[in-house]
Amino acid sequence: MKFPRTSFFLLPLLIAVPASAQRALTQANGDCTGAIFIPDSVYTCNEAVRGFGNILEIKENPSDEKQWFEREHHSTWYKFRSPVKTTLSFDIIPKNIDDDIDFLVFEGAIPGICDKIQSKQVAPIRTNISRNDKANGSICGLRKDAPDNYVRSGVGSSFSRAIEVEEGQLLYLVIDYQDRPLDGYTIRFHYDPPPPPPTPEKDEAPKQQLVINVVDAASGKPVVADLTIQGMVFDKVVEAKGKSSYTYSMDTYRNLKIGCVREGYMFSSMKVKGSVDPVVNVEMKLTPIKAGEHVVLDDINFVGNEAKVMRSSESSMLVLLRFMQANPRVKVEIQGHVNGPTFKNTKEFIELSTARAKTVYDFLLVNDIEPERITYAGLGNSQMIYPEPKNKEQSEANRRVEVKVLAN
Repeated sequence: MKFPRTSFFLLPLLIAVPASAQRALTQANGDCTGAIFIPDSVYTCNEAVRGFGNILEIKENPSDEKQWFEREHHSTWYKFRSPVKTTLSFDIIPKNIDDDIDFLVFEGAIPGICDKIQSKQVAPIRTNISRNDKANGSICGLRKDAPDNYVRSGVGSSFSRAIEVEEGQLLYLVIDYQDRPLDGYTIRFHYDPPPPPPTPEKDEAPKQQLVINVVDAASGKPVVADLTIQGMVFDKVVEAKGKSSYTYSMDTYRNLKIGCVREGYMFSSMKVKGSVDPVVNVEMKLTPIKAGEHVVLDDINFVGNEAKVMRSSESSMLVLLRFMQANPRVKVEIQGHVNGPTFKNTKEFIELSTARAKTVYDFLLVNDIEPERITYAGLGNSQMIYPEPKNKEQSEANRRVEVKVLAN
């Protein structure tokens, strides 16, 4: 028996999923919460699951109900997304024509979808519960020329109407055998218009060499130091240790933030602007730690009017942590600043800058830096780098953190 179905979308690969690559059918797949994600345009179930899972989600419906099964019998749930905006249709092709397969399709982008299906707060958008037609191999599904969204139990069309879907639209499909399954089935999805063909792989982008040398600022001699590099690899800070000279291969046009740490020296940081030069040479100069040293911790910046650190500050926070770990006797004061041009240094500015300094202080504590080695203070807008900022970059520079060495 079949009910009219709703359509669903898969990614546009036109290859069958090999049995070895499929997720194994289990009792859990008989429930909406265990729905199997289908990533391709062809999916094969080699052996249908028996039973309705752990929860009988569809039950107690009249036998002449148009949208719902009377109840689940031997069911499996699937979910998928449309690869493009298109008209979706599909075929469910049983391996044994004596198997009578029914299906329902649900819109999937609904919070708590599985609970809402069980309570019938969400109804199918396509259903097909008609009797299997052996003349067409007992195939059922969605077709563009089918007139009805819902096909009830009994003698009727094996196909419900295709669905107009948006790119990325999520749908759920439940397939049910009224009688004990004899064999599996294949689902084939069709798109009109079809997804565009895969974009051919482009030739590998040209690479450039990054060479970083670390030296003592006074003598110019090589110094073994640790590095942090943000921007060389997408969404990741690269760390390296134990050398005075480092060489990397990277894509061109990479804007970098390089931090450098060594025991007995102040940390150093540098920005490197992206270019197409075949070789990028960077020299990091380190100076010995001195009490009273006052250093702007480059690029620990904050969202306007908040104590929330911007994601671009990740590498600078890490440089400070590595500096504190490499120099276990150093004590510092974390100083917070705000951007407040044309305003007096108000209580609100002091409180905001204090909160920003405490954000960095808390970061160090969470990473096991002893509290007796760290203090923090908020200076408001009393020491803006740009008293009259001309652009966004200058305003962000005013929202900063500085580190003052108290003892070595």
